[in-house]
Amino acid sequence: MKKTAIIIVVFFASLSANAIEVSQPINRIITVTGSAEMVIPPDEIELEITLTERGSWSTLSKIEKAFMDLLEGNNVSKENIIFNSANASFYWYYWWYHRNDSRKSKKYVLKLSTNTDFMKLVKSLDKEYVTSIRIKKTSNKNLQQFRKDVKIEAIKAAKSKAKYLLEAVDQEVGELMQVDELNVVDNNSVSGYWNQNKTSSISNMMMSYSKTRGTYIENVPEIRLRYEIKTKFEIK
Repeated sequence: MKKTAIIIVVFFASLSANAIEVSQPINRIITVTGSAEMVIPPDEIELEITLTERGSWSTLSKIEKAFMDLLEGNNVSKENIIFNSANASFYWYYWWYHRNDSRKSKKYVLKLSTNTDFMKLVKSLDKEYVTSIRIKKTSNKNLQQFRKDVKIEAIKAAKSKAKYLLEAVDQEVGELMQVDELNVVDNNSVSGYWNQNKTSSISNMMMSYSKTRGTYIENVPEIRLRYEIKTKFEIK
């Protein structure tokens, strides 16, 4: 009789052990977004100029000769006329408008650097035959490095935000769990002459750029870089 009782007790003890659930620890994380921006003066631009037959300037050949002399007088050589690198034949990067119209037009794109006095050139282009001037693109030789720097500051800003938010509730930031790149403002392409892409967003980090006269083109819209980085950090 005693032997049978022992077997029954062991059996029920085994059933109870199988019913125990071990809960897994909840993954505690904080999600924050950091942003940073920098405004950079360009040291190279693409200037789009349209020449049109008008008044006493009745032929494009006459206009082009005067135009080339004007460029030479402003330290702009023919080599500054951009090639269309997408074409293996390297055609000049200019094109005709309204070939069959009574007044023909021709468009040029010039690549200018700090070697050219931009405002002096623009004043020189105040001619009857110049019917349009537009800054097509702005750039800076260190643009790629600046992009990296802004992104690094954005993720630092995200970590700093996570830190002070958690300190408010006596918690600490742990390991980085996830990183996502969000909004981008990178306006080295200018949609209009003297127009600058702006946004009302305020960044966590404003980065400064030290200007040295002669190293950038003056009186030209600056390049604005702004990046947002979404992060997830472990809560210790």
